[in-house]
Amino acid sequence: MRVFLSLAAGGASEISCADVRSTPEYHLLDACDPYLAGNTAYSITYRASLSPGPASQQVMIYRTDDGWFMNISGYRWDPGSPVIVTRRNEIAISLDEFEQLSDRLTDASINKLASLPYYGAKDVICTDGANYEVAVAKGGKKLIAEQHSCAGKTEINEIAAAFRELALAHDPEFENLLSGLKN
Repeated sequence: MRVFLSLAAGGASEISCADVRSTPEYHLLDACDPYLAGNTAYSITYRASLSPGPASQQVMIYRTDDGWFMNISGYRWDPGSPVIVTRRNEIAISLDEFEQLSDRLTDASINKLASLPYYGAKDVICTDGANYEVAVAKGGKKLIAEQHSCAGKTEINEIAAAFRELALAHDPEFENLLSGLKN
């Protein structure tokens, strides 16, 4: 519960999971997805712009009655190529691995992330890029902190890299499919 209070105080978007109807990208899970049955979930999602769909990558960790799991959704498209590669996998992870990632989402780091301007400095002119989203769902609420890639490297990139590192430790086949989550 501590994370939710700090997120709300830091200005992150908060919605009720009951208001989440479906995931817009077919290969991603939403932290409030009915599949997760209201269990705790943490996700980092990268959405590219000016790329053919699905143009998104995600690593999500979540709790079920059977323990902690990680869902990985990868994507790759090389400009000029007609080939789009997507891949998904669900892997059981240990409590220690979960804690390594959830510890990255401390009160201080989420509050800092939620308070950063979406596009970074006011004098930045941004015409393209990607969106990063950290989502936490717990107790029927979903909290979101987002930032555009034009904002430069921030703690959200460090969090994304940590999620990516765990995903690659379990499934190295995602090496080129989670490039948006590199720091």
